[in-house]
Amino acid sequence: MERLREKVKELRRRKGWAQEDLAREIGVSLSTVQRWEKQGGEPTRLPRRELIRLLKEAGIRDKPADSQAG
Repeated sequence: MERLREKVKELRRRKGWAQEDLAREIGVSLSTVQRWEKQGGEPTRLPRRELIRLLKEAGIRDKPADSQAG
């Protein structure tokens, strides 16, 4: 869960977004983004798809390198 927190924060840093901006971009509430960053909660399917899309656009890996080795 720590990885999600790190990725969300890194995405916002690269985009220059506040938590509100990310929430608006993927269609969730501000409190949802705050929960992801503080507690590492998992997004539901639709927000997860949007989050993955944005992470890819920003060049942030979706999975740890270890899980891709094979």
